[in-house]
Amino acid sequence: MPSGGPRLCVLHISDLHFCATEARGHYWNTEATELAVAPHNRRGLLGSLLYDLRNEGLAPDLVVVSGDLLDRGNETGIEPVVVFLKALAEGLGLPVSRLVIAPGNHDVLRGGDPAGRYVLYDRIRGALYGDTRPAFAEGTPPHQRVDHHVFEDLDVEVVAFNSCEELEASAQKEHGSVGVGQRDHADGLLRRTRTKGHFRIAVVHHHLESPAGVGRTDYSVMTDAGGMRRWLARERFQLALHGHQHVDWHDVRELDGWFLAIAAAASAGVAEYGRKEWALPIAYQILVVEGPTRGRRIRREYDPQTMEWADAGRGEDTQALRFGPADAAVSSGPAREAKVPPPPEEAAPPSLTRKGRIAVKIQHLERAIDSHRSTLRVQLVSLGAAVFLAVALAAYLYRMLPPVLSVSGGFALLFAGSIGLPMRLASYRESIDRLHFLKDGYQRCASHRDDELVQVLDERFQRLI
Repeated sequence: MPSGGPRLCVLHISDLHFCATEARGHYWNTEATELAVAPHNRRGLLGSLLYDLRNEGLAPDLVVVSGDLLDRGNETGIEPVVVFLKALAEGLGLPVSRLVIAPGNHDVLRGGDPAGRYVLYDRIRGALYGDTRPAFAEGTPPHQRVDHHVFEDLDVEVVAFNSCEELEASAQKEHGSVGVGQRDHADGLLRRTRTKGHFRIAVVHHHLESPAGVGRTDYSVMTDAGGMRRWLARERFQLALHGHQHVDWHDVRELDGWFLAIAAAASAGVAEYGRKEWALPIAYQILVVEGPTRGRRIRREYDPQTMEWADAGRGEDTQALRFGPADAAVSSGPAREAKVPPPPEEAAPPSLTRKGRIAVKIQHLERAIDSHRSTLRVQLVSLGAAVFLAVALAAYLYRMLPPVLSVSGGFALLFAGSIGLPMRLASYRESIDRLHFLKDGYQRCASHRDDELVQVLDERFQRLI
């Protein structure tokens, strides 16, 4: 599309988390509401996705799956995910070469020989593409595990990066990265098409941004996200797509006179364990490129009660995208419908750096302290009400019973109502002390870097919060 032809439509799904039924990691074969109905009334992920796309009049030219094809490195998910991806391509009338996949942290094995970490992902990749895309040679280093897809008929090229090369459980590296070595390797791949001016899309698994306006606060942004964003702008990528933390969100960054649109997809398949804490829905998104500098993002969420997809909540279901040269007119290129105004200019949210993560935890602790104080106030008010009722009852009994019985009865009621007070106060004091200890520790680390103390505080934070 990008140079002026028909529009381009990209289906972006992420975090499928396929596994065996008994593993209970995949929503559609372990927890879906429709599993309670007769088999002939079930669509499943594949059927419901194809139905919704047809119903909405959306015909994707490309499908991007940005990692976590498996759930927790479970090889029982290999066959289901390959069957799903091939059937999805067939249902959309696309060859499997129009499917772009990238590895996620659930697709790699953390322990053992580093050379074998990608064995499960390679089995998926090989079964999906067959001879149409050569397998990575044995011993290929992680920074060279980059897939460069060139679609000459669409005037589009897609680079699927490996953001998992630094995921080492022993070194507690959990945030992923696309290092200099991988970017240099991608430079060599892109050199072959640099003069063609294809529309460029980057696919990674881990976050390139810390989303704003979303209810989640524990974001895991790539350690080199800033460098990756600058590199993508310098290499003239228009879109960057990722998944990882199951949130639906997008941002447009201006970097040295170039607009880079970054869009994250929510999970299309993870079981409740990966969505419950933050009330995250099952979802997918469509990116429609309508011209060299503009497009739309269409957001769809699954409603388990109706077993249908619907317009996404928490904001507009269709959002304008801007990409390409900052000095180009937003209205360039043919439009199929009324012009969509560009998104308002807002200050881009900063990446969640070390200090940013500490600041988020301090805010969380302050809210926890306020919550404990509010709970104690409610308990004290309740106790006061109980004392009042006990005194009133004692006064009533004083007229009905002998004085000794009425007074002793009143004291018995008062004692019964307040016997738990010392324990509640002690528990409150202990909890508040722990929260203040963590808050004071994080405040110290915010001004004086102490990675060992942060590690200790993080462990206690996870246990306490």
